[in-house]
Amino acid sequence: MKRFDNVKILLLTAVFVLLCPLIWALTICSKCGHEIKDGAAKCAHCGTAVEKKEVAPAPAPVKDKEEITPVGQMAEDFVRKQYKLARDVQESDPGLAFAYYQNAFAVLRLVPVDDISKRVGETIMQNMRLCRKAMCTGRVPCRFCKGTGKYMVDVGKFTGTRNMKFVDGVQCRHCKGLGYTVAHLSVERIKMNVLKGRQSFEQRMMVGNHHKLGRASVSEELYAALSLRQRVLVMTGIPAPCENCQYTGLDTCRECRGSGWVKCPAANCKNGIVEDDVRSSGGSSIRKKRLNDDMRKLCGVCQGLGEIPCRVCQGTGCEICEDCGGTGEGPRCNKCQGAGLIDCPRCGGTGQYKGERCDKCAGEGVIICSGCKGEGTVSR
Repeated sequence: MKRFDNVKILLLTAVFVLLCPLIWALTICSKCGHEIKDGAAKCAHCGTAVEKKEVAPAPAPVKDKEEITPVGQMAEDFVRKQYKLARDVQESDPGLAFAYYQNAFAVLRLVPVDDISKRVGETIMQNMRLCRKAMCTGRVPCRFCKGTGKYMVDVGKFTGTRNMKFVDGVQCRHCKGLGYTVAHLSVERIKMNVLKGRQSFEQRMMVGNHHKLGRASVSEELYAALSLRQRVLVMTGIPAPCENCQYTGLDTCRECRGSGWVKCPAANCKNGIVEDDVRSSGGSSIRKKRLNDDMRKLCGVCQGLGEIPCRVCQGTGCEICEDCGGTGEGPRCNKCQGAGLIDCPRCGGTGQYKGERCDKCAGEGVIICSGCKGEGTVSR
């Protein structure tokens, strides 16, 4: 008997499952509970208006991710190699790493834009800022010990003249005996670091049989697969440097002339020494010295140096380059407006000349700008 009941329950369940779609498809009057025919505006039994059901819009079809082109795949592989080379030398040679990052960022423009390429671009830009910062700092001789690392003492206490001597075996308290401090380098030394890194990069690219595209370099295989527009896209990725600052964005401070130090402003400071006046009861100033009385003291403003850090440049010796506004890049080309390309003068940008493909632009309708050589910026 129990077995028969179980079979009966299973049959009823199956019937219910089959009838569910039909039940949900029926329109039932909310007032009298009778069935309403499809398409009817009101209930035939009680006359109640039928509420229209809002049909949810069908979900938009999900577009497949754009497949990367062969050029994009080669460019992505090249960027990965350049990034690895830059990371390997970033600590030892930030100037060379900066050039590698510049090249990788320019070639990255050939890769289709997605979340991954955006993150890679942001990482490259962040590392470029770190390299720029590393190129601006370095070892500077200690101004207190003149780079010797030894403690200096004034032995001209009783002669009236300053006579500084080194004390063997005693370390300079400012540089801890190293003879140098890590500080901001001069503009000329920063320029030298950038130019040396660029020169080393170009030599390595030449040895590796890479093809130059303006200031960028790509592999021979990638160069052969690029169109004219793609080549110029890479070339405009590394703008020409500012003629004045050479990518540094800095210029020599006019106040301190690049030294980062200016003369001590204390009125009675002479080469870091302050001479006290011993006044009499009458108020007249006399220079009278008694036994064990030292009228010569170190200036409290400059600590005996005779100079203080420049307040304009905060002791760096540098200020923002006025020619480029601190970008380090040359001005935009007025002929092509920074695009690196102009319309073909023969076909007027159509790519067709007298019914045939234009020979001057190879049918692309554009040619490389003669003003900037395709770089979009000029160095002067």
